[in-house]
Amino acid sequence: MLDLYKLDIFLQVVRAGSFNRAAEGLLMSQSAVSQHIHDLENGLGTKLFERGRRGVSLTKAGSTFYDYALRVFALITEAENAVTDVRKLASGQLVIGATPGVGTYLLPDSILGFRQEFPNISVVLQTGVTSQIVTDLRLGRLRLGFIEGELAEGDEPDLHIHLLEVVEQLVVVGPNHPWWKRPSLQMAELQSQSFIMRQAGSLSRVWLERKLHEYGIEPKIRGEFDNLESIKRMVTLGTCVAILPLYVVQPEVKSEMIHALPLVGAPLQRTLKLIWRRDKFFTPIAQAFLQHLSARLPALAGVITPTAARAPATLPASK
Repeated sequence: MLDLYKLDIFLQVVRAGSFNRAAEGLLMSQSAVSQHIHDLENGLGTKLFERGRRGVSLTKAGSTFYDYALRVFALITEAENAVTDVRKLASGQLVIGATPGVGTYLLPDSILGFRQEFPNISVVLQTGVTSQIVTDLRLGRLRLGFIEGELAEGDEPDLHIHLLEVVEQLVVVGPNHPWWKRPSLQMAELQSQSFIMRQAGSLSRVWLERKLHEYGIEPKIRGEFDNLESIKRMVTLGTCVAILPLYVVQPEVKSEMIHALPLVGAPLQRTLKLIWRRDKFFTPIAQAFLQHLSARLPALAGVITPTAARAPATLPASK
């Protein structure tokens, strides 16, 4: 009889590509992971992995076993989703990650509403940059990720990516800025402005500078912050500009502390995305949360189905 615990460790090793990286994600020692795989191979009477100096790869038998292992966990998840009543669970937890703007300004209201609907379920929200969200998903620390940033090359093969909505980025100014009463701007007008931006190296900063350069804008950077509240505070008090999505500054716009201006003819847009691991399936709690969140983000309707949750993963290369 196959041990589901060992089966899960097998999948972790396949995904990580090495016993050491799998052990890190599982919070186990490398020797413990190796022993579980050794026991699994002995029980099957076949070799599942080719060991090498750079990690491990699947044998032909390992690739076949991997396909079946995915189906086993997909069937278990489907069974759970078919019969579980999340409202009647005595307890439960969902751990999700989000980039700073999304985690601070978009998700909290929905999480509060979800907790009111499902009082026995807790939602843990961890905020981080896109690369950290991807890393934590791979290590199994997160179940879902909500990002506005761009994924790095090589991230897509082992992640599902579902587009949720286009987010327009607006120029924001404070009461002391000459543009306070302006209804809109032309991109060229940004050339002479002093900017407050995210910290150097952040994906948001890299994206924004690249887009400005495409239009021939060389921003004069007068401040760099890793906190969006600090950026808004600097804009409110001074005469610098920043470029932020409307959802980040909506309260300040309503209270007339900040004025948001669209760029005419050259809108700056990013895409809000839901990402999750291809070898993980939506639990009943994750399904319930996405169903609740779909009232705010209708595009989620496309993923909260058993078929979408069981979309096949790409098999790793075998030897």
